[in-house]
Amino acid sequence: MKPNYIGIVGGILAFISLALPWWTMTMSSSLMGVAYSIDVSMYPYQAKASAMGMSMTFTMDLWFGWVALALVVLGGLLGIVGSVKSDKARMMLVVGGVLALLSIVVFALGLQIELSKAPPVSGFPAVGLFSSGSYSYEGTSMDYSTYLSFGFWLVLVAAVVMFVASRRKPVEAVVPPPPPPPLATQ
Repeated sequence: MKPNYIGIVGGILAFISLALPWWTMTMSSSLMGVAYSIDVSMYPYQAKASAMGMSMTFTMDLWFGWVALALVVLGGLLGIVGSVKSDKARMMLVVGGVLALLSIVVFALGLQIELSKAPPVSGFPAVGLFSSGSYSYEGTSMDYSTYLSFGFWLVLVAAVVMFVASRRKPVEAVVPPPPPPPLATQ
């Protein structure tokens, strides 16, 4: 059986998504004529903030991220293994796609739950998965926006690719015909 290259691509995309942020919050302002911004990027395994050329990792209860990480890894592995194995290949690709979809659902719901638990900050509105606006603090106005980012959407693409791969009929390798028998001599 030939490998299902579409399924392999789906599995690889799932793994690539882990290197990209899944949720981002950007804040920008101008203080005394100097513009600055703060970016918060959340991955399934960590949250990072960067401002003025410095980057730092901060602690947060990422239970949902670790669950999503495990689901993506299992889904990606099933996508790749199901693409090179002949028995139960279709089922492995479907389960890999389902696990990838489940990972983004767990991540989105878990993140929204954690964001809603955050204590209110004076003048700063509550943020969600997708939000934007501005707030003022001690005479300074800051614009912000939050959104699900590249890694999140790439897992969705990986799931769709695995589902498409599961619909492909397995292609059998072409077996060359046997050589003709030798000519009889008299």
